[in-house]
Amino acid sequence: MILPRQIRKSWFCGNNKSAALTILLLGAALLVCLSNGPATQADSVPDWLTAANHIDLGHLGDGKAAVIVGDWTNFAVDASGRFVQTERRAIRILNRRSAEPYLTAVGHENNEMKVQSIQTWTIAPSGHVFQSAKKDMVTAAEYPGFELFSDDRVKAVLAPGAEDGSLVGYEIVTQGRSLISGNIFEMEEMIPIRQRELHDSVPSGSIRWFIIHPDRVEVSNQSATEATFRTANRPGIADEANAPPFNALAAQVVVNFDSKGSFALQTWEEAGRINHEFYTDAEKPGPEIETEVETLIAGKSDELSKIEALYNFVSRQIRYVAVEVGIGGYQPHPAIDVYKNKYGDCKDKSTLLVTMLGHIGLRSYTTLVGTRGDVEADPSAPTLTTFDHVIVALPVPDRLRAAVEKFASYDPKSQILWIDPTSETDPLGEVPEMDQGVFALITYPDHGDLKRIPEIPPEQNGTRYTARVRLQPDGKGTADITVDYLGSYNSEMHNFYRGLSQDQIQRHFEERVARYVTEADFQRASISGVDDSRQQVAEKFTFTGDFSLASSGDSWFFQPLFLSGMSVPEVGPKPRQLPLDLGSPERIHGEYRIELPAGMRVESLPNKNSIKSEFGEMEVEYSLSGNILTATHTLSFTESRIPPEKYMEFRDFVNSSLRAEAQRLRIVKVSPPEDLPPVSR
Repeated sequence: MILPRQIRKSWFCGNNKSAALTILLLGAALLVCLSNGPATQADSVPDWLTAANHIDLGHLGDGKAAVIVGDWTNFAVDASGRFVQTERRAIRILNRRSAEPYLTAVGHENNEMKVQSIQTWTIAPSGHVFQSAKKDMVTAAEYPGFELFSDDRVKAVLAPGAEDGSLVGYEIVTQGRSLISGNIFEMEEMIPIRQRELHDSVPSGSIRWFIIHPDRVEVSNQSATEATFRTANRPGIADEANAPPFNALAAQVVVNFDSKGSFALQTWEEAGRINHEFYTDAEKPGPEIETEVETLIAGKSDELSKIEALYNFVSRQIRYVAVEVGIGGYQPHPAIDVYKNKYGDCKDKSTLLVTMLGHIGLRSYTTLVGTRGDVEADPSAPTLTTFDHVIVALPVPDRLRAAVEKFASYDPKSQILWIDPTSETDPLGEVPEMDQGVFALITYPDHGDLKRIPEIPPEQNGTRYTARVRLQPDGKGTADITVDYLGSYNSEMHNFYRGLSQDQIQRHFEERVARYVTEADFQRASISGVDDSRQQVAEKFTFTGDFSLASSGDSWFFQPLFLSGMSVPEVGPKPRQLPLDLGSPERIHGEYRIELPAGMRVESLPNKNSIKSEFGEMEVEYSLSGNILTATHTLSFTESRIPPEKYMEFRDFVNSSLRAEAQRLRIVKVSPPEDLPPVSR
């Protein structure tokens, strides 16, 4: 199966989300179509499907929705660069209700390639055969969620008459031309596969292929012009929340080809050079851009301020609008057009920023990114088909390094400052979380360089709490809270508060404080730093409520760290099969000053609690001075992705942190001051 073109996609819309939306739209349309008439009964089915119907699967697929009995794809490219792909698939339906996503045959097309035909058959357990008709085909936009206009479409047919035990088969024929001479083919899926075979051939040219997870794929019949790949008896990729993207988990074959020569792409250096050719003409400046640059940098004496002014203009004054047709999926519009129109997609905005930086003597380069959680690039498989976003890489000259060395998006090893002008809420020196920790291909004029974008350090990413609480003898009290947001959290809060009305903000805080105490009564709030994304968002709010959790006679219990525990990630009790993606490293720090009621005290003050692990650190410490109880809490996560074999250790670290944060203290009524014994620890 050819995956749809990736670098057309926006930074804020992942492949999984857009694909899910497409399937939902198709599903609704297909149900309407099939409701117009009964399934067409067929007299015969292809020989390959008949043979698949007699295959005994044994226990393969037990407990699953369906099993792919066989999948056969042939991809051939002629001397003119045109390809023909024929895909045939046979799927045994084990649970009709949960197998819904596997009943639809989907073909991808655009102005460069067309779906020539889609045919589906269903062999019922009774032996009856149903066949789709031409009227059953539905066409929909490939990425309806974010592209204003695109030529990418999907054509789909829902297999008729499927029930438990049915064998569903389909054949899809697609013809056209690949603009970047490469494709990715999936060799595994989320359901088991008994057999999958892929045959690639370029009789008049050459191919270069790479395998992601090569231990799962057999290669045969290989030469300079063709190769056959097989997988067999694969169990299916687990469906787990917060896992890496599917392309990083499943076996895939990356095929690059040259239709009539021996120059099929085989290195990242070649990939970057080839991709830069799409950008060369677009980066040419014009007098309007040069005038705008001079206006933006007027009065700014230092170079960093000039860079920031240009970045802020492109990221905030050039609207994100994707208009991608044909070569426009890969080639940006000229910078002068982007400037005049005041809109563009990620390629366009990055190209404009590169052009503007060039006017102040800084050479930067457009860079392909496989965004985190969507289509992360694999360094072992050079290709241009695995990226979905474009940002800017700025090699920092010696004179600027001291000014940027503390920026989270500056890599001191490569001396590259990474800049994402598509983001409207990240300041210069930070990039969105989806850009962090993934591989990116810098496209220099004569070569490419694959680099990993740094992750933000935990001390620059997270939240800081301060709480001032005044308690009454019955456990009720008033709290004044300040919350400061840093890094990706700060960007998220800028996005969150943008456009909210005062009534919506009021409801947000009312719902929020209700999680902290019982009988919560929100009083007031103020929020600063929202209007300028370069500033740090800070919340100040006040509420009253009952802080006591349980009472016994003249004493009651309460949880001092009532804010901090809300930020600890949830972890399940079962072992994982896939890595756990936590997002960027982060740090949570809380300081609590709690004024105890007159005539009451903490019965027992806990000892300092400190936990260190390979995943992070946690520390909780209490102190008491007179009737003022002070508590400090720090929790940091230094790893962003937990391998499954380490998951149980990580769960133990998180659970230990949760227990420390959830510790309850008992507040008791005291005797006259002269009879007070010392507070015990």
